[in-house]
Amino acid sequence: MVEFLDEKWLIEESAAQALVELLNNQQGKNYKIFRHADRPDIVIENQADGTRLGVEVTHLFYDSEEARFIFGRSEEHDYPPAPEYIEEYVRRLNNLLQQKSEKAKGYNHEYPLALLIRAVSPLFYMCNFEAYAPSIVVPPSDFQIIWLLFYDFEERSWTLLERLR
Repeated sequence: MVEFLDEKWLIEESAAQALVELLNNQQGKNYKIFRHADRPDIVIENQADGTRLGVEVTHLFYDSEEARFIFGRSEEHDYPPAPEYIEEYVRRLNNLLQQKSEKAKGYNHEYPLALLIRAVSPLFYMCNFEAYAPSIVVPPSDFQIIWLLFYDFEERSWTLLERLR
């Protein structure tokens, strides 16, 4: 059994909760988190009709130093120490999409699968990805839906959802 204070569990739960709130508020759905497990990480259920969706949750960072900085584990006080480029961030996104698509092949699932990628870097926003959309490569996979989740600094919450598939 997963311990509730496990950092990975909390991060996945937080991303899934943001997704559920978005689907419910912006699309008029009635989802709630049904189960937090593994392969996929989260199962959400539509309370209106009982349909379920398995959601694999992952996070996109510019690099490992950015991840350490965001989680408070960096020795750096002023991140980023070097300039960051959107092209490199998109390359990392493409690598993550490929990696997760391969991983999904081994899933035993009884309902559709979705991939939720929370774009965590504070330096790149949804508008950056929209400009580079032609460079994003979505490989064939078992994921019927692939979302990118962005932080909205005006709303001060994770309210920007971009669908890649």
